Amino acid sequence: TLASRRNQRIDAEIMMIARRFSRPPYRGVYYDEENRDWLVIPNYPLPVRFKERRCDLLIVFPEIYPETPPIGFYLNERFRLRDGQYDPHATGRAYHDAPDLTDQGWHWYCVQMDMQAPGAWRPQADYRQPDNLWTFLTMVREALTNDI
Repeated sequence: TLASRRNQRIDAEIMMIARRFSRPPYRGVYYDEENRDWLVIPNYPLPVRFKERRCDLLIVFPEIYPETPPIGFYLNERFRLRDGQYDPHATGRAYHDAPDLTDQGWHWYCVQMDMQAPGAWRPQADYRQPDNLWTFLTMVREALTNDI
């Protein structure tokens, strides 16, 4: 079924990234093992433009993952930049049909994978090939690092 294929894909992709995020300073990963709806990477490093150096990063998987990538991502706080301002993409409340998790203490970060342009999100049958969770995490890193 579609749900079991989705679950197998998410399990494989999480296992693929888990080794990296299990080494210090990371604290491993944990995820929704029942429905595969979310993944948390605790102690995720924030780039130097932020005052804080670590956060918890939450990724919510869409129902039709990997055909559709996650919509934005979530941080456990609305972190201030070094200059005291907030990144304008760290909206807190979610938009674009992303789940609004502010009541659970998660702050949404607005960034989306392009579905149309060259280089857009195009997952392959082999989960180890782009586009996958590594692709999404690369976009997360770029979004947090650069003032885009």
